Amino acid sequence: MQHSPSIATPRTRHTRILALASGKGGTGKTTVAVNLALALNRAGYTVCLLDADFGLSNAEVHLGLPSPANTLENVLFDSLPLEECLVPVRPGFDLLSGSNGVARMAELDVANRKRLVAEFSALSGYDFLILDNSPGISAQVVSLCLATREIILVVNPEASALVDAYALIKVLKENGLWWPPLILVNRCESGVQARQVFTRFQETVEQFLGLKPLFLGAIPQDDAARKISALGKPFVTLRDDLPASQAIMSIAKVLAERLNKDWAKNKPSEFFENVVVRMKQRPDFGLSQIAANSSAPTDDTTQPDVYMELVAVLDKASRLCEKLLENPAYSFVRDRFGLVRLALDNFLLPLDRLRKPRGTMKPRILVLSNHEQMRTMLREIVAEVGYEGEAFAPGHGDFLKFRDTCNLILVSCDRPEALIRSCLLQIPEVPLVLLTGFGSSSLEREFRHRTVAVVPRPFHVNELRDILQSALR
Repeated sequence: MQHSPSIATPRTRHTRILALASGKGGTGKTTVAVNLALALNRAGYTVCLLDADFGLSNAEVHLGLPSPANTLENVLFDSLPLEECLVPVRPGFDLLSGSNGVARMAELDVANRKRLVAEFSALSGYDFLILDNSPGISAQVVSLCLATREIILVVNPEASALVDAYALIKVLKENGLWWPPLILVNRCESGVQARQVFTRFQETVEQFLGLKPLFLGAIPQDDAARKISALGKPFVTLRDDLPASQAIMSIAKVLAERLNKDWAKNKPSEFFENVVVRMKQRPDFGLSQIAANSSAPTDDTTQPDVYMELVAVLDKASRLCEKLLENPAYSFVRDRFGLVRLALDNFLLPLDRLRKPRGTMKPRILVLSNHEQMRTMLREIVAEVGYEGEAFAPGHGDFLKFRDTCNLILVSCDRPEALIRSCLLQIPEVPLVLLTGFGSSSLEREFRHRTVAVVPRPFHVNELRDILQSALR
């Protein structure tokens, strides 16, 4: 067996996190993930492959290994150390089976979330963490993809695969994706065909979604490689002279040399904490607004196009941030426009209330949300930054008793908004931090004069902590 020349690999300082996804099953995503992990490992990198396909977790089958005795589910819910769930494949390459653990991350309370963060610090020793997602679209896939800056979408030349891939990018975009995903064309007849498929796909995504995917590479249709995979063996190590193996090695080299300013900031512990938070935020799949409006009375009988609405919100946020950045008084506005928006009207009154907590007690923040999981998570975040937190479902509980003692209201703008609006009107003048949904919110417009920060979802835990600490400092 001949070996390809190794890629020059100075050891990286941080863990690269690559999320592989596909719009449908049958694209060869898991085969790509396994062989790509091996190619990077053979090039001198340390790799951990997380099999996050909870429906059909079978990366071990492609590697010729028995089913793992312990999985991520044991780490999360049986207090098993993460190291005991890692399956050695070869020196510098380990497998971690997700089983149903990733899908159940949203169930974690604050204590288990902190333990998870500590456990996943053990993955910081790897150069690459590769996530093999479930095929299709789910809250788990959306959360895992959006928590990293390197998303690899595996597609085939078939029209059905491209349509499903487009649908996945559309959902990711509606839930916060603004960076370009990487497209890998698998099982193509030739490099020319792969480029043609990608170009058409890129033009469609750019025209209708405003994103410009990048071409990562192509893997040719290879009958010999297919037969080896069918036997449960990775072809990149058994026959590195095959066209598919050569293509995988080339893609590994591209990834190793690819300059991405965001990857150096990746820490597996923070990554998985963000995954948990995103899953608790209930990723939107384009139906929630219709369902919510159909079950709640509203004066608005129209359903504006989600893309036009998104463009309008981003345009408004961009113009406002430009105005704020021109004024030295607002120099602390974050460079990611739309993350924090300060109210221009009646600014000093709510700010004065923020800066002067009443009495000697800890600042108190009221949390309002229609969803129990969101209330619990936000109250935990408030407690983590050292403040008193009280959480209420709009229309339930005696929240008015805190009318004169609360310093800030943290509002999750969930539909229906009528009950939230009623609560806010009963506690006038108290400053607000609004967590907006996946589109515009009438609360944002109506209470603009009281709003000191607007945080679009999906948000990162550390970002929200910083906002609360800055507001009540």
